[in-house]
Amino acid sequence: MSRSAVSKVALAVVLLLFGACAQESDDSPLVVGGSGPEGPLDTDDAENQPETPDNLRDLVDGSIDDVESFWTEAYPQVYGSEFEPVEGYFGYGPDTETPPCGNPRPSYEEIADNAFYCPESDIIAADEVRLIPFLAENFHPFTVGIVFAHEYGHAIQARAGAFSDRSVVTEMQADCFAGAWTAWVADGNSSNFGVQEDQLDFSVAGMISISDVPGTSPDDFAAHGSGFDRIGSFQDGFDKGAERCAEYDTDPNLPVVEIEFTVDDAQTGGNLPSSELVPLLEDNLDLFYETLFSEKLDGDWESIERVAVVDPDSDDIECGGQTLSGSDLEYASYFCADENIVVIDGTNLVPLLEEIGDFAVAAEVARLYAVDAQLQLGIEDRNKTSSLQADCLTGVWASASFPDENGDTQLGEAGGLTLSAGDLDEGIQGFITYGGDRTDETGTVFERVQALRAGFLDGVGSCDLGN
Repeated sequence: MSRSAVSKVALAVVLLLFGACAQESDDSPLVVGGSGPEGPLDTDDAENQPETPDNLRDLVDGSIDDVESFWTEAYPQVYGSEFEPVEGYFGYGPDTETPPCGNPRPSYEEIADNAFYCPESDIIAADEVRLIPFLAENFHPFTVGIVFAHEYGHAIQARAGAFSDRSVVTEMQADCFAGAWTAWVADGNSSNFGVQEDQLDFSVAGMISISDVPGTSPDDFAAHGSGFDRIGSFQDGFDKGAERCAEYDTDPNLPVVEIEFTVDDAQTGGNLPSSELVPLLEDNLDLFYETLFSEKLDGDWESIERVAVVDPDSDDIECGGQTLSGSDLEYASYFCADENIVVIDGTNLVPLLEEIGDFAVAAEVARLYAVDAQLQLGIEDRNKTSSLQADCLTGVWASASFPDENGDTQLGEAGGLTLSAGDLDEGIQGFITYGGDRTDETGTVFERVQALRAGFLDGVGSCDLGN
């Protein structure tokens, strides 16, 4: 995030005619738990599905076979003509011949750690020595199937003449197609794959890992989209099917949130230290909820007294009639209603979130403000439903602090903060790294991202607050 007063940002993107799509990353977020976007997958259905293969040869062959089976059914329904499979698949490595794509063929160094569709020879190619093992080992073998479904999506675009004149949209459509295939698998149609409860969350982590580096220009010829864009498109396909994905290249309102760094943010990576961020957050969140309550929720917002950033080794905090100290405050993240304060562990939790980025800290504080907003609205139960509501409200708040094409936010200069490139991805990484072990209470990573995205894109009405 950055202080307000930002330069203009460009949201236009250009066509990616050819390029590597999936790329190995140095970052491997940890994931625990998982489910589909509408809730945990049905246990009986999961048990009746085939087990996703671990053998890499079977995994690659099964992926191609499976995606072609999906499109044999889906292509006539979506595009009104018979599906034609690609000419072939080409696996390569550092000691093999490279794919027949271009003249001369690319060197291995140019396409290492990648998977891509080559329209010239109508083949899908992938680095089987480095990329495929990396994805299977770090993000579950099912993620390999998603990568091939994405690349096959580009082959579908070529067949249907559906390439957008915006590169990011082209990639988001391929992600959407991959989501539609995943839903087809989840419905029990695959003979090669099964979707177990942990696999979609691992796939969210994989998509964050292979998204664009924060600050990438959406005008970049090779731009693929932020993690927020890519995961959202995947969820769109999972929820609404390939028919929705087919609309992407002609949808003038398709949201793309990838933005460049401003000059100031480029020097800091768009991050503020927590000592500067927290006071700005307090003012920003108060203004946001004052505005939201008065304009949308027909009420008056009662300000939170303060955000207490505590040291468990030395601080005592009164919370709910108890004195919290020591281990009670380690990794703490509470809203204490009786004292009307937010409590967060500044010694252990905040530094870990700061390693991800300042928005991971901001999103956690904003979630606690959302809990207070729920209480002020009479929503007192603390369960998965209310937790996802809080994530949704956090998305609404994030939207109010997101710059438009002129660099302005809904809260204006009085808001004091503006989201920077990569901030939304930092929030998702916070879900992945620290929020995946409480799925019964909070929802899975997949569900939490869906709730955050709904609030960000569709506003407070999508949060189902009962108003």
